[in-house]
Amino acid sequence: FSMVKKTKILLVIGDDKDFDTYIKFINQKRFFYGSKVEVKHVDYLSVLKKKLPHIASKQIIIFPCFPFEYWDKYIEPKNYRGVYGNKSFYTKFVKFWKVIEQIIEKEYKGKNIVYINHPKNLAKDRDKELTKKLVSKSRVMVPQTFYCKSTKDILGLMEHGYKLFIKVRFGSMGKGITCLEKGRWLTNFRFRNSKIVSRKSDYGWKFIEITNKPSFLKQLLKQDILIEEAINPLLIQGRKFDLRMYVYRDKVLYIYGRSNDAEAVTTNISQGAKGEKASFVNLLPKKQLEAAKKAAIKSIKALGLKFGGVDIMLCADKKSAMFIEVNTFPGFPKVKRFNLSKYLIKEIIKDYK
Repeated sequence: FSMVKKTKILLVIGDDKDFDTYIKFINQKRFFYGSKVEVKHVDYLSVLKKKLPHIASKQIIIFPCFPFEYWDKYIEPKNYRGVYGNKSFYTKFVKFWKVIEQIIEKEYKGKNIVYINHPKNLAKDRDKELTKKLVSKSRVMVPQTFYCKSTKDILGLMEHGYKLFIKVRFGSMGKGITCLEKGRWLTNFRFRNSKIVSRKSDYGWKFIEITNKPSFLKQLLKQDILIEEAINPLLIQGRKFDLRMYVYRDKVLYIYGRSNDAEAVTTNISQGAKGEKASFVNLLPKKQLEAAKKAAIKSIKALGLKFGGVDIMLCADKKSAMFIEVNTFPGFPKVKRFNLSKYLIKEIIKDYK
């Protein structure tokens, strides 16, 4: 039992549905023993009801996790009928975080409140276009964006040899992606009766061929989308891959490689990719890996975050590292694989001695 006088409280906010981050983190709070930081936790429903834990200490550190219950009920419910990834997802999420911040600031008025990630920055990664602009300003390489308004423009780019990704602007998890190149069009949307159909789950978004179906393309261009040039990736053992880099401030805490077949569209686990062993990073060009780490740290800072997961793809030139996206709420690896909570806790203790 720790006899150290606790001077600061770390308040972790999350949902029991979030076994990938919230539950993993609070189950590792023993690593705070012997420090001046004590951990308390609360769910978002209690916060919205203004039922927050009593905190006597002057300083409160807030660590917000993903609000699964709220998201599934109010932002992406099962009876949602629109196209996945449109702007309403983003605007509702921004409003949610404003409400959460207002409640916290009011309930703990007079306290010194600091955030691991501030609520005003927690929805930014949901806007892929905004994220790319902020990250590119930090001199991180991002894929080229095309602003096409017609199927004719898209077809013209393909005729000139471009391979394109069309992503929903406000999506995540590899959902709502279309890959286009001359003679091969793939999407994980569905298209029925001249309408785009979204799945009602985070999983099962399998890619199907829609080659030379301009009617689908016409509907897609009406949505909130981002059109990018596909990255020419470095292949390791004949497989394409990306790197999920878990960053806290100026440090990469862990690198998780995810690989898929060379012809696969994405490297998302939910799209059939596999998680590589820790030794995978030893196969990568060292200078290129260092460039990727620097890019990941810059990307987190560009979004005003202290902690997050950054997806980076190494380019075929064996020199460049290309930004894919930031994940403000990255799922933690399995504890047996790498106890990310332990190392994140060590960094938090250092920050708030």
